[in-house]
Amino acid sequence: MELLNKNLWMTEDDNIVTIGLTPELQDEAGDISYANIASLGNIDVDDTVINVEASKAAIEIPSPIQGKVIERNEKAEDTPSLLNSSDTANNWVVKIQK
Repeated sequence: MELLNKNLWMTEDDNIVTIGLTPELQDEAGDISYANIASLGNIDVDDTVINVEASKAAIEIPSPIQGKVIERNEKAEDTPSLLNSSDTANNWVVKIQK
């Protein structure tokens, strides 16, 4: 796992990049109560990958890479508290094909 910045982590496998939220973002924002994740399809650098509303802040997080969103964590969008988890199986946001 690679930390992209204080907000996002990334893993890459066969040109598929999984992006998720770091514990630092979770600490800074507080408990996440709302998430709006990027739609499937093309995404450019700096396009919004996720909007979150949390107990301490509302944050719009830009995509660090360009590609095609091929999978979204719809469970986390339906149950945003999953993004508060330290478990990467729960706090991932999107999978992007480079």
